[in-house]
Amino acid sequence: MLVLIGLVPATYALNLREASGARTAQSAAKRLKVVLASYHPSVSPETLHELDTLIETLDGKTSLREVPLQEHWRVRSTIFQLGLLLQKQRPARLEPGGSELDRPRQELREAIEYVPTWVVVGVALCLGIGTAIGYKRIVVTVAEKIGKTHLTYAQGACAELVAMAIIGLADVAGLPVSTTHVLSSGVVGTMWANRSGIQMTTIRKIGLAWILTLPGAMLLAAALYLFGHLAVGH
Repeated sequence: MLVLIGLVPATYALNLREASGARTAQSAAKRLKVVLASYHPSVSPETLHELDTLIETLDGKTSLREVPLQEHWRVRSTIFQLGLLLQKQRPARLEPGGSELDRPRQELREAIEYVPTWVVVGVALCLGIGTAIGYKRIVVTVAEKIGKTHLTYAQGACAELVAMAIIGLADVAGLPVSTTHVLSSGVVGTMWANRSGIQMTTIRKIGLAWILTLPGAMLLAAALYLFGHLAVGH
C-alpha cells in the first residue's frame, strides 16, 4: 500500500504504455468539445475550460511519456474531473449510452484507468504469500468452527460452487462483494442443509466483524484524511 501511495501518483498517474496515448486523448477531448459545444448553454463553462486546458497540454505530443513528469498528476486530475463533470452535467438531449459522447469519454478514461503489470504481479504475490502463511487459521475457522461437525468434501465443493457463481454474477453486475463473506455464508448454508448444527459463537463473531468493517474503515479513513489535511495546512 505504501509503495502504491508513494509511486503511483508521480510515475503511474498516466498510462505510458500506449505509443499514441497523448494523441488519442487529445483527439477524444477535441471530439468531446465539439459535441458539448453544440449543446451550449446546458454545458457549464468549467467543463469547456477543462477540455481546452487538456487539449493545450497535449498539443504536439504523441505519447503520454512526452508529458513532463511534474505535469502527470495535473493531467490525470483534469481528465478525472472531466469525467465527473460530464457525468453530472450530461446534456438532457443526449441519449444515455450515445456513442457521440461516451466513446471519446471512454478513450479519455483509458489514459488514467489502467493497472501497471507490476501492480498485478505484486498484489498476486502478496495475496499468495499471505495465504500460504496464514491459511491454517482460515481453514480451521471455516472447516471446523462454523459447523458443529467437520466440513465434508461435498459441503466444501457446494460452498465453493456457490461462491464462484455469486462472485461471477457480482462481477458482471459491478456489485461489491467479499469472497470470504460469500464463502463463509455458503458453508453456513451447507451445515444448515446437512442439519449438522452451527456454532453460533463463531457466526456472531463473523457477523460482528462484517458489521464493524464499514464504520471502522470509514472512521479510519476520515481520521487519516483529517490528519493529512491539517498536516499540509489546507
